[in-house]
Amino acid sequence: MGPVLDLVKDMELALGQSETDLSPWFREDFIWDGNAGCGRKTGLREFEQGWYLPFRDAFGDRRFDTTIWLEDGDWAACVGTCHATHAGDFMGIPATGRPLEVRYIDFWQIKEGRIAYNKVNVDLAGVAAQLGWDVFDGKGWDRLDPPVTRLWRGKHGQGAAANPLEVVQSMEAALQRSDVDVSEFFHEDFIWDANYGCGLKHGLAEFESGWYEPFRAHFGNRDFVSPHFMQTGDWAACFGACFATLERDFMGIKATGQKIRIPYIDFWRIEGTKIAENIVRVDFPSIVEQLGGDVFGGKGWGSEMPVDLSAKPAA
Repeated sequence: MGPVLDLVKDMELALGQSETDLSPWFREDFIWDGNAGCGRKTGLREFEQGWYLPFRDAFGDRRFDTTIWLEDGDWAACVGTCHATHAGDFMGIPATGRPLEVRYIDFWQIKEGRIAYNKVNVDLAGVAAQLGWDVFDGKGWDRLDPPVTRLWRGKHGQGAAANPLEVVQSMEAALQRSDVDVSEFFHEDFIWDANYGCGLKHGLAEFESGWYEPFRAHFGNRDFVSPHFMQTGDWAACFGACFATLERDFMGIKATGQKIRIPYIDFWRIEGTKIAENIVRVDFPSIVEQLGGDVFGGKGWGSEMPVDLSAKPAA
């Protein structure tokens, strides 16, 4: 663990302790770049007012359980779950005191000893589901998952024999080409673990029938653009967006060939020369938003301030 990861872990501890002054960890002009429903905050003040304070008010007794950490150059990344209680209003739902799991994925870029950019996906749709609200109204692709309890794959090998980035970048190129057979890149029993609305696929066959085939059918002219990749040990990760056209009706919205942007964040664990585990967040609410809808019904935390889309991460 190096200084970049030390800083990020110390920051996470500060968030868990409800520190009021976050300036030791964040630059004043840092960018918090969240998924639909969470929003994009430019500067520390916007982050505090538009995310940190509402999050603290809605979720009490917070405990951050971060299970995967990556560090590569001036970047760090993680996957985890915030265990909390529903202590305040959340998207119009009054406090219930229920225990909740708030799943997150983060990338941080560090400049001059503080966080300059934070790419993040927080599964707010999953939180709403735990409180009885399906924001996708039964139209999420997790409905394609088999309705059975299945065991987690677990680790079968001794880590990656191949370079993880080479494996995942070759796989992404195959998706770009619309290769039908992707068994070259995935173990037959690999796990595809996504956010609410996308599902959990156990094995290559479930992934193909419950995600890859519907994705190809709905979204044509696909162009995957991943601006940042990183790797640590047998893990690789990236964030980016797939630019495509809508070829089939999506969540009740009629397809007319609209151009859309599909944001994603991926973590992959490699065993040998193939992917054994893929933790992924695909921003379905963002697609609906681009098509004129709002799965959160105006209650998301992303519209409380004007968004400065011209702001860029630190060079």
